[in-house]
Amino acid sequence: MCEKILELSESFPSITGVYIMKGAGGTPVYIGKAKNLRSRVMSYFQGGSDRGQIPYLVREVESVDYVITEGESEALFIENSLIKRHKPKYNIRLKDDKTFSSLRLSVAEKFPRLSRTRRVRDDGALYFGPFSSGKFLKSTVNLVHRLFPLRDCTQAKFERHSARPCLNYFIKLCSGPCAGKISEEDYGELVRQAASFLRGERKKLVRMIREMMQKASEDGRYENAAYYRDQLVSLRENAEIEKVTSSKFEDVDIVGFYRESEQYEFTVLLSRGGSVVDKLDFSVRSRHGDEAECVREFLGRFYFSDHYVPKRILLPLSIRDRDGYSEWLTEKRGKRVYIETPRRGPKSELLRFAMKNARESFSRKAEEKARQGTLLRSIRKSTGIKRIPYTIECFDISNIQGSQTVASLVRFRNARSERDRYRKYRITSTTGQDDFRSMYEVVYRRALRAAEDNWNLPDLILIDGGKGQLNAAYAALRDCGVQDEVDLASIAKTEGRSGVDRIYVHGKGEPCDFSSNKKGIYFLMRVRNEAHRFAITYHRGLRKDKTLASQMDGVPGIGKKRKFLLLDHFGSVEKIKGATAEELASVKGMTKQAARNVKEFLS
Repeated sequence: MCEKILELSESFPSITGVYIMKGAGGTPVYIGKAKNLRSRVMSYFQGGSDRGQIPYLVREVESVDYVITEGESEALFIENSLIKRHKPKYNIRLKDDKTFSSLRLSVAEKFPRLSRTRRVRDDGALYFGPFSSGKFLKSTVNLVHRLFPLRDCTQAKFERHSARPCLNYFIKLCSGPCAGKISEEDYGELVRQAASFLRGERKKLVRMIREMMQKASEDGRYENAAYYRDQLVSLRENAEIEKVTSSKFEDVDIVGFYRESEQYEFTVLLSRGGSVVDKLDFSVRSRHGDEAECVREFLGRFYFSDHYVPKRILLPLSIRDRDGYSEWLTEKRGKRVYIETPRRGPKSELLRFAMKNARESFSRKAEEKARQGTLLRSIRKSTGIKRIPYTIECFDISNIQGSQTVASLVRFRNARSERDRYRKYRITSTTGQDDFRSMYEVVYRRALRAAEDNWNLPDLILIDGGKGQLNAAYAALRDCGVQDEVDLASIAKTEGRSGVDRIYVHGKGEPCDFSSNKKGIYFLMRVRNEAHRFAITYHRGLRKDKTLASQMDGVPGIGKKRKFLLLDHFGSVEKIKGATAEELASVKGMTKQAARNVKEFLS
């Protein structure tokens, strides 16, 4: 087969493109980019390639296809798109491939707002981040609003408060531009200060505030001078968490990795304004075996998403097509991007720091994985189920006296919640309170999707309820023909506060013995509680909507949209009742006639 593919590859063009190695049935097993398609593909099959997993890759290849491109930027885009779509066996697998939050400062607006976002767009706004830690992001936002009271409200809310600012103004977290409490010029100065702070330009910012404090004092504006003084104090007291300082005040991403066999741990240190302010960790599996190729792939996958592209990227290894990557990232950033592999000096120290962090992250995750494995194996032992429950899905039913019955599905992988796999269901098979039929419906609907992409069944389905709900769930799995593909258990509460919940496994009459496995039973209770919380939250939302609709049904000129505008503005139906017709009419989307109709109807 190698000789046949080698002969075929000799006819490939010697131009830039993407090659797709396919195995049995035409399934892609490896996708790559090359400046020269012909020479790159031939290098795999000419012998002597004994690096890592390449011999195993070559044995599986039955055909090679390719896509020619206009340039390297286009090739990189197509390569990453195909990898993301097909998930080839020998390309790297990012286990933590998620989008992190960034801060967005809408400088194009008259009064810019500071908000959080997961998408970085070319819309003229300033973006800072991304932040891997939600806690650090939240503390940064709080600090910015305390130091530089910018608005964070939507444009609709901003316009609603033209007469009176919201609570944030009175607790000094916003300067009140909506109600004219600050001039456009002064607000613009706050925006510039906040941007300097978020860029990491601490020295410049301190100098700027000190000069403004001195000038305010000389002009007799002592209240303003005191405000600037408090800003300086807060800046000193809220110095950033441990950071590494580089010699130049520029934005740099430093990439480090640690490897054991096929498992890689990548750490990206984010240096903003000369200081390392955050780090991102990624667990990667690569069967390719070539470390430089794995680093190259990681670079493409990382920046293919909406991650901010800095001026400079430091890599621990030289990669092929470095100039092509630099060109692609320059085009994406809109400014020149440099990719470097320093061997000495301050930049190499930053790389060593990144490599050290990657190794520590790998060790920490390995220890955590070992603890999780021990916990999940103990649950299997206590329950006697067939599979170790690496993935668990839990279902809960929620209703009040049979009204608006809903269900929730929460999913845990390796003892950690997967929130992007949570689902909400409205029960349609029954109008009264019938938990058994409701449980049958939701499990049946879930099992029907088992054949779809990314909807594979878990190792264990956990039902909130007793034997009745458990039997209903089993009937649903049986009717879908998947009863042997997943373990099934239920968790039932005991009487009294101190009682530990009971676990029933389908086919066994007595509850499972968890007397010597407290950690196992408490973990399953936590999974059930999360499903219950998710269902209750959904049900409360539906009840709130229904309450508003039922109390205001029949008001002339008031449809669903106006109902929710009023509720969003006043907070409750009782406050709507207490509002004057003028206050009702002042809500965006309302008219004076509609406001009078509401007052007459509710009174």
